[in-house]
Amino acid sequence: MDPKSIQSLRIYRDNLEAGLLRRTENGCIFEFNKEFLNNSQFDGLSYLIKKTTRPLIITGTNLHPFFAGLLPEGLRLRALVSNLKTSPDDLFSLFVAAGNRVVGDVYAKSGFESPPSIDAPKLKEIDFYEYLNQILRMNSYQMGEDAIAGVQEKISASMINFPLNIAKSKFSFILKLNPKDKPNLIENEFHCMHLAEVCGINTAKVKLVRDKNNNFGLMVQRFDRTWCEREKRFLMHHQEDAWQFLDRYPADKYNISMNEIAKGVERIATASSAVLLKLLRVFCFSYLVGNGDLHAKNISLMSLCHSRFVDLTPAYDLICTFIYGDHKMANKFNGNDETIRRSMVIDFGTGFGITPKAIEHMLNKLIAGFRDHHEMIFRIPISEKTRKNLQKLMDKRLKDLEGCR
Repeated sequence: MDPKSIQSLRIYRDNLEAGLLRRTENGCIFEFNKEFLNNSQFDGLSYLIKKTTRPLIITGTNLHPFFAGLLPEGLRLRALVSNLKTSPDDLFSLFVAAGNRVVGDVYAKSGFESPPSIDAPKLKEIDFYEYLNQILRMNSYQMGEDAIAGVQEKISASMINFPLNIAKSKFSFILKLNPKDKPNLIENEFHCMHLAEVCGINTAKVKLVRDKNNNFGLMVQRFDRTWCEREKRFLMHHQEDAWQFLDRYPADKYNISMNEIAKGVERIATASSAVLLKLLRVFCFSYLVGNGDLHAKNISLMSLCHSRFVDLTPAYDLICTFIYGDHKMANKFNGNDETIRRSMVIDFGTGFGITPKAIEHMLNKLIAGFRDHHEMIFRIPISEKTRKNLQKLMDKRLKDLEGCR
């Protein structure tokens, strides 16, 4: 069945059918079904889409921002558009094709899914890039491939049988690959993630792996899927990035300020001051390490299965973009995207109800950890000139956050 011809999708949250999403001449419409409305397990489909008997009507585009935020980006999106022979703004058709295997616990069923069984190759038997090109040429989502959002080349680890000493069957993973225009990005992310972890940040678990031709891949353990021995299944945890919980479309990811993101977190998170302090820690770490890619897609909130507690997800996609010539932060912070000073961080946090003492303690601990372990970043293969410039940047930004003039 051609996704472009499908007019409606059944939308699920976890294993419960929530409602029906339909195309219209001018956009789309979503309506909850009565069974979901009467079920006490969830108070809505998302943090913003709460239960209501009134239809949710979208005009001007054919998909609501929440669902659009579940689509892949970059190379994966372009391949999907090409495979479907549609346009990038036909979001509904793209969601028909990719919406049944996405991040979080909300997904779509068209009624026509019949994924064929495939024999996935083993890790050491393939070339990652040849395999990526192979699955890009087909509608791999209908073959069990996950629609992981993000511009970095990614393939779902569910498509590859990993050796037991690398991956266990009771964990879920994705495999990330180096893009052509960002040399050594895999190693970059691996070392940045580990540096963040030793600096006290809760991060996604990552591991470097190699294919048969010794190409690097980064295996990332998914935190939106955890095995439940009692239920004998992977639990799906609800996850929304800042695009979604701010009701914005993908084109806005670099146009959303940290102030807007923080307001959304303050409104939605269960213990908002504690969650905002975690977010500040990730932002300040990104400032220190020269990460200009902490955009709205790389900041997410989550609620564990069977829980309504809303917290920040583990940090993910942390990289040093400075070595690629990017000297600015992804989103403005109180109107600034280049120089962030300690006083600015304190003013920002206190404006959202965090005590100055808590912010000072967070900064002092982060700075101490970064000073002790920042050499980890130089394990990334870079030139001596780039190394010196990066060291200069980190020294300057450490002084900024220490409050030195």
